[in-house]
Amino acid sequence: MTDENKADAKLSKNRSLKNRKFRELWNRPGYLIRRLHQIHLGLFAEECRDEDVTPVQFGMLSVLASGAEMDQLSLSTSVGVDRVSGADVIKRLERRGLLQRKRSEVDRRARVISITPLGAEFVENVRPKMAQAQAKLVAPLTEDELAELERILKKLIDANNDASRAPLGVN
Repeated sequence: MTDENKADAKLSKNRSLKNRKFRELWNRPGYLIRRLHQIHLGLFAEECRDEDVTPVQFGMLSVLASGAEMDQLSLSTSVGVDRVSGADVIKRLERRGLLQRKRSEVDRRARVISITPLGAEFVENVRPKMAQAQAKLVAPLTEDELAELERILKKLIDANNDASRAPLGVN
């Protein structure tokens, strides 16, 4: 199949999405959000394929790259993941040398997490790829539509945060 034929087939497939058989499903905001999330994950994976990083890992590193030091629970809740998943992500990033954990001077039971120089460099190198994935995701929108989408998404998240299995913390 030539590149032109592939492009025609993809266009035809995309047009067929407009004539969906299961209209009820396509009228459910939850389904649409989940589907958009799947698309986002695919775009992120495509752009960051050589980086061995997930969006959650990159989110945690981005929080730490802002100069913040925090305990494991605060870091997990800052990106909206539960304690157990957050601890697993933190261990993986620590093994790669991208962040470090040390005992808190205030609470000896707690661990304070900070980004390493290697982690900060990693974030700077991956940030343009992440931005490209984001740009591809929202490319069909005008600036006004994007602003409205962000406003609506933030409103939904704020109003429903407590319903999450991993509510965002306030930092």
